[in-house]
Amino acid sequence: MSVSRFHRFLRCESGAITVDWVVLTAATAGMALAATAVIEDGIATLASNLDAELRSQQISDAFVVFQSSHFDALYDAGTITEDAAEALFMVANEMTNAEILSGLEDGLLAYNDGTLTDAEVARLVAMASVGVQRNIIAPEDVNLVSTY
Repeated sequence: MSVSRFHRFLRCESGAITVDWVVLTAATAGMALAATAVIEDGIATLASNLDAELRSQQISDAFVVFQSSHFDALYDAGTITEDAAEALFMVANEMTNAEILSGLEDGLLAYNDGTLTDAEVARLVAMASVGVQRNIIAPEDVNLVSTY
């Protein structure tokens, strides 16, 4: 009697679709895992090569040069000499773009509040001069000190 129940169970087709879907889903998941394992090393190598290439690139900003005219109002006011202005410019040119933008934002807020010293105004003009030449800020967005 138990053999006939077993035969009936084997012949029964109810739930066959569910079994098919389970098998197909398992096969799909297995193939996805296998494909990931195959391309994982290639992607890691590609990412490593790209990282090394980007780190080895040197971006030249030789086009950024000291513009004495940006400091004319400060010269006229007697707050800075041309040599000191050039030194401030060189310091600003060593800054990253993010540092320049952050410094300009902080400096302009302090300038609007009237809390900047003469030395801080000169540093702000130097950062603005570099920022304009690097095209990270538009000349019309930052008015270099024209009267001081």
